[in-house]
Amino acid sequence: MKAIILAAGNGTRMAPLAEKVPKPLLKVGGKPVIEYNIEAIIDEVEEVIIVAGYKKDKIVERYGGRESIRIVEQEFPEGTADAALKAEEFIEDTAIIMNGDDIYGDSLKKLCEYEKAFLVAETDEPEKYGVFVKEGDKIVGLKEKPENPPSNLVNVGCFKVCKNFFNYLRKVEKSERGEYEITDAMQEYIRSEKVGFVKTDKWYPCSYPWQLLEANKNILQEIERDINGDVAESAVIEGEVVVEEGAVVKAHSAIQGPALIKKGCEIGPMAHIRPYSVLENGVKVSKSEVKNSVICDNSALPHFNYVGDSYISKNVNFGAGSITANLRNDEQSIKVIVKGEKIDTGLKKLGAFVGDNVKIGVNCTINPGRKIGADSITNSNIRINRDVGKGSVLRE
Repeated sequence: MKAIILAAGNGTRMAPLAEKVPKPLLKVGGKPVIEYNIEAIIDEVEEVIIVAGYKKDKIVERYGGRESIRIVEQEFPEGTADAALKAEEFIEDTAIIMNGDDIYGDSLKKLCEYEKAFLVAETDEPEKYGVFVKEGDKIVGLKEKPENPPSNLVNVGCFKVCKNFFNYLRKVEKSERGEYEITDAMQEYIRSEKVGFVKTDKWYPCSYPWQLLEANKNILQEIERDINGDVAESAVIEGEVVVEEGAVVKAHSAIQGPALIKKGCEIGPMAHIRPYSVLENGVKVSKSEVKNSVICDNSALPHFNYVGDSYISKNVNFGAGSITANLRNDEQSIKVIVKGEKIDTGLKKLGAFVGDNVKIGVNCTINPGRKIGADSITNSNIRINRDVGKGSVLRE
């Protein structure tokens, strides 16, 4: 048995966070999304096959030298069915196929015990997903986003199949989107085979930027206190907080767990790190506040900044007094523009999504749910009330 992780997509829904890296390598809880599934499955299979495409070099850089991991390429982005077929020649009997941008948990191990089965999640809003039709302990149908869902069991993009599944993949025709969709093969497979199901113990989808924050929050709830860095006597650390060796927490700073402070970070003086925050390697936060956010490598919040409910990529610098606003004055849920469409996140608190290498001028305010593309620069004293494209210079 082998595992196939589909990680070739362009990640356009994850912009601007995936402008420099493939979205399976975006970090939550201190690790790339894809890493959680690799760790859960690698001891259960002969080999993990990662199907890479967009920014393949980043996948190769991280996993190319690891034992029991093979990387194959989907050269052209022609859909998930086409991506899975790239691994066919390496499959001898059975395979677990999964998305590279979802986290599934230990239920992956239970899925291994079946010959043919789908991992399913129970949800209160099944109409938003592909919904399974079941009879007893078998799956007999799959309906995409039905108005009247036949069950509350939804497709999470992870399943175990026999080698003959690839015959179904080859018969898939291009969809209206111009892609070969793996769900079409799944539907035919279900109609022709006796397929069981396993309810997942956890499922953290990471298709949209705000879902990374939810996954990060869930993962941090499982950490245990471990203080190894250099912590000033006057600093206060409460709850389940990890401070890695090589991190420094300076005078009169406060960290409330759960939170993760990685090596090379400099916190304070007088910084406030609130729950569900991750500061990646080399982050600097001084006289500033971070709440429920991921701040990636070598980014800096040095002077009177507030970042809440946000995802800040690598090498970002906030000028003095610049902040993210994370609540609408009318307290309505926050909408985010994705691929030209305004999507209601259902969240009343949501900050900003900032790409790599962004420089934000002093005294700027970023409105809730706004995105700033990689390599952008803003002038001082700007209210950022619209999305900013990659490589932009925002003067007013």
